[in-house]
Amino acid sequence: QVFVCGDDMEAKQMVMDIVRALGLTPLDQGSLLAAQEIENYPLQLFPMWKFPILLSLGLVAFFFLYCLIRDIIYPYVYENKDFSFFIAISIPNRICPILALILLALVYLPGVLAAIIQLYRGTKYHRFPDWLDKWMLCRKQLGLVALAFASLHVLFTLVIPIRSFVRWRISNQIVSQVLNNKTEPLNNTNAWLSDSYLALGILGFFLFVLLGITSLPSVSNNVNWREFRFVQVR
Repeated sequence: QVFVCGDDMEAKQMVMDIVRALGLTPLDQGSLLAAQEIENYPLQLFPMWKFPILLSLGLVAFFFLYCLIRDIIYPYVYENKDFSFFIAISIPNRICPILALILLALVYLPGVLAAIIQLYRGTKYHRFPDWLDKWMLCRKQLGLVALAFASLHVLFTLVIPIRSFVRWRISNQIVSQVLNNKTEPLNNTNAWLSDSYLALGILGFFLFVLLGITSLPSVSNNVNWREFRFVQVR
């Protein structure tokens, strides 16, 4: 996108035509009063990412503290069990999907609130409250941060089979069956539930990645509204 501003509509339209001829997308930013703000854009460092990042850090701190108390401190105090190694894999793998779902919900929630406000006012030509306006402007960033947490969840899940704790637990179960001379039969119900859970997780992550790709400007500019709506609904 190329930002264009000016007080002469004819001259501005000429510049926008030149921009289109170069294969770029002109964006009318209004009068020359907006020129200073546009010129300062290259000097800003992630201006729309501040709220999503701070919100994500706050949620990570809250859920990390909760999981730390629940999974490490409580067993150590009341059961004298040391699960401090959960900090490396188990707790992050529990936090990441929670954050991904919460942030994804926060992407679509402001749209619902905006619709309610418009219905209440009976018009769409009034400005939204400042907090809602800023929230709606950073929805794309919230979605990309949610996708990042979902991707981390996938990576943490893939390394579970090679964890020392998991291999110890599996070998311990095998030894226990040998000593008791008893083999546990395969539970088809649990097998179906487990495979269905994993399959739905893979499908959900695929749709999440597809949603993230279509939100990129270079991709969203090449799809029409009906195609974009189709992806959003799915």
